[in-house]
Amino acid sequence: MQRPIVVITLLFVCGIYLGYLTDIPLSVTLVIAFFFWVFCLFCLCLHKFTALLIPCLSVFLITTSMAYYDYRTESIPANHIEYLLTTDKSLQRITGIIVKPPVVLDENILKNRLLRLQSEQMPGRFSYKISFTVRAEKIETVSGWKDISGYIKVNLYPSKDEILMADNILPILRELVYGQRVELFGRAFLPRTPGNPGEFDYKSYLRRQMPPVRCLMTVVNTHNIKPKGIYGNHWIYSSVYALKNYLNNTIYTYTFSRSAPLISSMLLGNRVDLPGEVIDNFMKTGIMHFIAISGLHVGIVIFTIFLPLRLLPLNQTAAIGIILVIIVLYALLTGLNPPVLRAGMMAIVFFCSFLIRRQWDITSGIFTAMFFILLRNPSDLFNIGFQLSVLATMGIVYGSSKIEGTLFKTAIFVDTLQVKAERGRFFFLKKYLRKSLCVSLAACLATLPLTSYYFHIVTPLVPVVNILVFPLFWAIIVCGIMLLTLGIICPPFAAFFAWLASIADIALGSLVSLLVSIPYSYFYVTGPSPPEIIVYYGFFLLLLSYTYLSLDPGRIIIWGLLSANIFVFAGIVKAPGNSLTVTCLDAGHGAAIFIQFPNGKNILYDAGSWHSNNVGRYSIAPFLWSRNIKLIDLVILSHEHEDHWNGLPAIAERFTIKSVYSQPHLFASKAGQRILSLLNKQRIPAATISYGEMVTGFEPAVVKILNPLPFASDFTRTNDNSCVLKIEYLGYSIILCADIEERGIELILSRFPEIKSDILQIPHHGSSIRNLKKFIDVVQPAYSFINTSDSIVSSNTLDLLENRCIMTLMTHKEGAITFTLDKNGIHYSSFRK
Repeated sequence: MQRPIVVITLLFVCGIYLGYLTDIPLSVTLVIAFFFWVFCLFCLCLHKFTALLIPCLSVFLITTSMAYYDYRTESIPANHIEYLLTTDKSLQRITGIIVKPPVVLDENILKNRLLRLQSEQMPGRFSYKISFTVRAEKIETVSGWKDISGYIKVNLYPSKDEILMADNILPILRELVYGQRVELFGRAFLPRTPGNPGEFDYKSYLRRQMPPVRCLMTVVNTHNIKPKGIYGNHWIYSSVYALKNYLNNTIYTYTFSRSAPLISSMLLGNRVDLPGEVIDNFMKTGIMHFIAISGLHVGIVIFTIFLPLRLLPLNQTAAIGIILVIIVLYALLTGLNPPVLRAGMMAIVFFCSFLIRRQWDITSGIFTAMFFILLRNPSDLFNIGFQLSVLATMGIVYGSSKIEGTLFKTAIFVDTLQVKAERGRFFFLKKYLRKSLCVSLAACLATLPLTSYYFHIVTPLVPVVNILVFPLFWAIIVCGIMLLTLGIICPPFAAFFAWLASIADIALGSLVSLLVSIPYSYFYVTGPSPPEIIVYYGFFLLLLSYTYLSLDPGRIIIWGLLSANIFVFAGIVKAPGNSLTVTCLDAGHGAAIFIQFPNGKNILYDAGSWHSNNVGRYSIAPFLWSRNIKLIDLVILSHEHEDHWNGLPAIAERFTIKSVYSQPHLFASKAGQRILSLLNKQRIPAATISYGEMVTGFEPAVVKILNPLPFASDFTRTNDNSCVLKIEYLGYSIILCADIEERGIELILSRFPEIKSDILQIPHHGSSIRNLKKFIDVVQPAYSFINTSDSIVSSNTLDLLENRCIMTLMTHKEGAITFTLDKNGIHYSSFRK
């Protein structure tokens, strides 16, 4: 069998994926694997059953892989900390050993960073986080200390005053090294599952790390961390983490303060200090791989080291040995992330095959790297970086030459006919641009479905952008390597390369900002479905291998276009709906309610949260994409408090909004002026609504406005001016109350004595309101829901609803809550259940 590692790796991948999909007990999987192993031995002994050997061996490898995945991901001891905690934060005292220490800045750098943060952040707000991972040993209980196991991600938030007195906290921070035993006092909790469809699953992300993290802990003061001495200090890891800390501080010491975070991210993968705006710009231009450590970085590091080694009087074996050591060291410094491991493993296989005089096979190299990465951590199969890295590499290896042969067939033919003397002055420049374009295009085509699926963004100019940005990126990496090397050997000479790296970084930042401003340089999409992704890769596999399969490329292209049309028109042609759905998203202390009408139109009622200014980006947008929503017909903002509208900018950037309505008081406020400015830039029309009006265009459903009055009142508070909606369909109705309080309830009851409704949004996030009892008795709902965090819901409100036997759902417990109104009645569901 040629390339057996390819078959073994593919079977290993199938086993891991089946282990992820199924819930078969580990013992059952092991029994099945053992049975097929015995049967394989039986087939080897009896030659007449040899034909069954390959199928049985394949099943054995798949079941063994399933068992291995289940053992590595699901098997946890009985004293694991996950069994002792809940998703509610509780004060705990825990001792453990640091296994992944933080990067700690020097005193001057820390103070400078504080001053910069103070100038950038809002008055009174400051956030500086130091994260590290601890292997838990003991937890304090009422009966004393109890042995536990498991890994905890600790987030330390020093106060502003603590960092200003850096002399006091730096000694403690510097003791947070690998192998240090610490006693921690803070709020420990289990990460929650996503609250909304399409939302990023942070809990699964932590579990897939190496080591797997199942618990979080928040510490708000350095005095709550007590070092207890070094335990099990492995000298290799200790040296690597100490070196990484030293190199990071070298970058921050010598480079410009604004350039240091990006240079540190590119060289060492340290993205803690990288501004969100910079990350967004790199994402929008499609060059995120430049700041996320990848195989490209490994290649540049190897090339940069290889050139000077050739000038030294070293034999081949010694030079390759130095390169292999540097590859391993760089992989350790950057955290052993899958793209670096993939490139590092391929480089190691390449150089080792060169040493033993074996022919290098790039396909075997790719699959060997995949196999060892998944053997180390099978959960990396679901790591976005691993998937994109492997696909980009395969696209470049197998697709770039075919793309070049198709697009530049004449130019390549002319190049082969020309002798060296006939080549023009710009021959090599043209060749570089041609090959760079084809390599970039191949990588882009190979990763396009996954980038649009995970990030919901398409960057059509990325092949050209890569060519423009790469020289600056190369300069930063090379100058950064020289900076780090001289920072250790000869610090006075490091400043020159730090200056060059900083200048290149400034030029890179300016270029990326310019590219982002180009119209249609990026646009947001709902993303393909899994079947569409399978068809896409199937089409390109056939296109790349048509010569081996004796297929007609024209027929393959026609088949691909027909398949694409089927998926496109299937998404456009939808059967008319006969139900009305109302989904209240989990936005913490905030509000975001999406209503889908039977005629295909929709309304987004409020879009904000106190917990996050990015609720539009991280909660509302993923939900809409998961529902294949590209256009929002109407946004209604209830009032001017930020927890009801601060997600609107992100929504306006990612979706087409036909119009925005709100009550007159909002547009007259300062917040309203900011909203109007945003809408004018996006060319979104705005209008006012007030009580008694009907919102048309959503028939056969009826949308009425119950509040507020059309004119401002000095006696009415902001919350009581909230826009209140009543939606009726097929004899059923729902009332959305936003944040009305006592005065708002009085006004509604005085104008609409008959407002009986089946579903009621409890006003003001379930807080206690004096006349809420009267309001509920008039409405007489069968169902109610509360959009809130767990800190504001009043026990009086909950008792009131329970005494009246009203089914009450709360977003902080249930996640997104969906009500469906149709001819069969009212149905409800919650995302977390």
